[in-house]
Amino acid sequence: MNQRFHYVNPKIHAHANGMPCQNCEAEDGTTVFAHSNMAEHGKCKGRKAHSLFGAFLCVRCHSWLDQGKGRDPTGVWQGDRQDKREMFLKAMFRTQIILLRDGVIG
Repeated sequence: MNQRFHYVNPKIHAHANGMPCQNCEAEDGTTVFAHSNMAEHGKCKGRKAHSLFGAFLCVRCHSWLDQGKGRDPTGVWQGDRQDKREMFLKAMFRTQIILLRDGVIG
């Protein structure tokens, strides 16, 4: 991936407001656009991943993903790297469907 190009879309980030968490389905007003932590999505030192690679996550799920240990808030995922990757990808794909459905991306 071209590291010189970095895709940022404020409409994607703003669309998280009021959305349910795409991991635990919480609708508690804390959902934000959580960027991928994966290098293949454009994440590198000092820079977040491209805006296409993120998920709508509540504060609890986002915290668990970035710093948590043990099970996630749903009790499904363990705190190891592979489970965090799988949880994030599942939430990211759900988020992308919402963004397409709502016409934010096309």
